[in-house]
Amino acid sequence: MSMKKFFFSLLALALAGKALAQHDSRREPADSVKIKDLNPVVVTASKSDIKQSQTGKIVTVLDAEAIRQNAGRTLPELLNMQAGFMMVGSNNSPGTNVENYFRGAPSGNLLIVIDGVPVTDPSQISNSFDLNSIPLEQIERIEILRGGQSTIWGSDAVAGVVQIFLKEAAKKPLAVHGTFSYGTYNTLRTGVGADGSINKFSYRLQYNYQKSKGFSSAYDSLGNKGFDPDGFSQNNLEAELKYSFSKYFSVKLLGTLSDYHYDLDESAYTDDRDYTGKNKNNLGILTLNYHRNRFSWNTSVSYQKAERGFTDDSMYISSPYAYYSNGEYNAANFTLESYINYQFRKNMQLVGGLLYMHQKTDQHDISLGSYGNYSETLGSDSAFINQYAAYASFLVTNLSGFDFEAGIRANRHSIYGNNFTYTINPSFHVSSSLKAFLNISSAYKIPSLYQLFSEYGNQSLKPESSTTWELGAQAETGGGSMIRVAGFIRDTKDLIIFYTDPVTYSSKYVNQDSQHDYGFEVEADIRFGKAFYWINNLSYVDGQGVEGNLKTYNLYRRPKFIANTRLNWQPTARLLLAPALRFVGTRQPGPFDIGPNPMPSYYNLDFFSSYQLKQARLFASFQNITNQQYFDIYGYNCKRFNMMVGVDLSL
Repeated sequence: MSMKKFFFSLLALALAGKALAQHDSRREPADSVKIKDLNPVVVTASKSDIKQSQTGKIVTVLDAEAIRQNAGRTLPELLNMQAGFMMVGSNNSPGTNVENYFRGAPSGNLLIVIDGVPVTDPSQISNSFDLNSIPLEQIERIEILRGGQSTIWGSDAVAGVVQIFLKEAAKKPLAVHGTFSYGTYNTLRTGVGADGSINKFSYRLQYNYQKSKGFSSAYDSLGNKGFDPDGFSQNNLEAELKYSFSKYFSVKLLGTLSDYHYDLDESAYTDDRDYTGKNKNNLGILTLNYHRNRFSWNTSVSYQKAERGFTDDSMYISSPYAYYSNGEYNAANFTLESYINYQFRKNMQLVGGLLYMHQKTDQHDISLGSYGNYSETLGSDSAFINQYAAYASFLVTNLSGFDFEAGIRANRHSIYGNNFTYTINPSFHVSSSLKAFLNISSAYKIPSLYQLFSEYGNQSLKPESSTTWELGAQAETGGGSMIRVAGFIRDTKDLIIFYTDPVTYSSKYVNQDSQHDYGFEVEADIRFGKAFYWINNLSYVDGQGVEGNLKTYNLYRRPKFIANTRLNWQPTARLLLAPALRFVGTRQPGPFDIGPNPMPSYYNLDFFSSYQLKQARLFASFQNITNQQYFDIYGYNCKRFNMMVGVDLSL
């Protein structure tokens, strides 16, 4: 598809959505489907409270109701249903490391933020945060911000930002919550929590537990090898304390702990009966917030510790290369950030901030095998970096239908030096129901600690840098219907790749290639009558790596087309019935994957239902109802038909 033709026709396509304005927007009775707020207050777009209609940035909000309607899923599974996402591993055996491809970008180019604080895992080659560590039951709201967003959010915000807002304390002195569900693969999920507010003090305590017998991670291609199931168990604890000194000034302390253990297999198509993994992720955040009249100030101090480990002992030898291996990968991330927001006129405001970040890792690998022993150590006394950043953003809202944002960021890295980013984001309200927008932004991704300091490291690496153009339009009605069409082009240079010299056979990480990606997304949420709400999205992405005059398609495991549709039917105020369908198009397998090229397209048919009682809600979630066999990674099983049934309690 020609992107030039797409951009020229984009506004005309969006104007078709203007017909949505003809829907009846009268208030519906209580037994109708809850109308989604199409203009919520969002904070991820600019680090300030702003109505979604007042920003030209592309933001998708999953509120508490949308999360409740996906009970029985995990966080990666929920994100996988949103426009632009391909979460490879989200449908594999429990505990599988998820490769979060967003808008076709490689894993590690989507920044994860928890309650305003960016989180990463510096022990990973890609720096990616482990989304398995956050249970969906602890989340209140999710904001998905598309496009290059490094000016406000820093490194890794190349394709977008996902901000996760954890649940808040109830306004009454004591509220007790509980959840229990059970399903396929002997999967048990349970949780209990208490929270409340007393005068100027509020608190929240939440514990969640999950255990699953699982299924074999590796695919038995012959069907007669008796591969054993790979189990999973997880504990999550969240605690929050908040004290308001006055109506203007408050302090909050948040702590989260995730600890899970799981079984693995040797490799694609190959079983292993005593290969295990463990992941721990601890996060502590202290936040000071002051807000009075047109001025607000926010300061946060956070410390994140990640620990990963893998052990394969000699009881069952599945590989001739090693009869024992052990790897320990630990990392820490300290962040101090302070920013202000000053509204110096009714429709003009300035956001500015300073940031300091320290990352370190220590890693130990040992392998014993028939072909010799191997060991590698990476110590935190040498494998660390410091970053300093200053940023500012100027916002204009509703100036005769015109909104505008412009920003700049300066970043200082202790290894490679300085880099800068910018954002230009105008939008215009063609009418009360139609908005057109343009985004031009640059972004960057710093080299990971492994890429800098390992035996293959290269301290001459520069950050990957990108420029993204977005053009789109959004039409909506007061009756709860919306259609949004957006196209993007993303050009990246100084890609960090693993390079092996063809003469000396020595290997290291280098900046070499560039990347050209483009695509579009269509989102349509349509309300029919009193009881039906239809949610749809379609995503397209294409791209190629460029090295000199050589252009290569390299979006491995990423389909060009993905479509999701879900119909929420609420025949009564208490009952919800919601069938859903996901289609994933053909895609190119990974360079070392063994299987047909291209990978076949597939679909998943799901169904969700819930029934609301006075203080309880019953739910049932059915996934892959037609029992499709498909692969996101050749040689590794995806879930066949599976279900979860459960109950949520609120006292």
